[in-house]
Amino acid sequence: MSKPQNPEITAPLSLALKDIVAPKLLQVVGSEQSILPFAEQQSQLLAKTCLSSTSSDIESCVLNMVGQGLGLETVFLQTIPSAAKLFHHWWAQDEIDFVAVTQASYRLQELVYKLSAEFVLSGPQCGGLSDHAALLVNTPQSQHSLGLLILSQYFKRYGWQVVGDTTWREPDMVIAVQSGCIDLLGLSVSDERQLGYLKKLIATLRKKSLNPGLLVMVGGPLLATHAHLAPWLGADFSCLQADQAQLMAIQRVEQVRKQYGKSSVELF
Repeated sequence: MSKPQNPEITAPLSLALKDIVAPKLLQVVGSEQSILPFAEQQSQLLAKTCLSSTSSDIESCVLNMVGQGLGLETVFLQTIPSAAKLFHHWWAQDEIDFVAVTQASYRLQELVYKLSAEFVLSGPQCGGLSDHAALLVNTPQSQHSLGLLILSQYFKRYGWQVVGDTTWREPDMVIAVQSGCIDLLGLSVSDERQLGYLKKLIATLRKKSLNPGLLVMVGGPLLATHAHLAPWLGADFSCLQADQAQLMAIQRVEQVRKQYGKSSVELF
């Protein structure tokens, strides 16, 4: 489902900073923040803003960070994920309740959607799409979608054609791989109870795929505690970071294409 367009974000980021965003940081973090490293300061500021402010205030908060020199790629890869982790840490410490976690996490996702156009178009492949295609999906019934959303935007930033959605189910995935043009299947894994199903799902999608060189990548929270999850599931590799995942994926796709006698400009 497409997200509503924000008229402010359609302007280039530099114009938004100059003409739209008031040049002030929201005062939502206590004086103790001054002793924290800069990256942690920004994550705490964003997290507390998401808990206490409106969507427009959150966007202004991030744009001010960018205006102070924080790169938009750093915002996507570090600041936003770190803020999300803080929600769950504070919840575990009984500092906030589950409703607050849910609302703040939703506001972070809204922020990613609002900034995604500027983020993608400012990437190194903004001149046009490559012929590399990825199907990036969540584990069915998963409640963790922020990481996959950031991953998909990062792949788009580097020119990938990305299909998939957090709500896709197995029939949708089968149709996608049967097109034959999917180079990479990326699955976000967050629920131990679904590991058996995922192993069967990966085997099914490989069998149904018209691309004999289909690569399978897994990511998600479970990787931190399951070091050998990828080979057990039947995946080719795993990665926790979006930038590393994109780099590993492009390298492996090129290797597979050479193996099957395909160049980087030919589609399957």
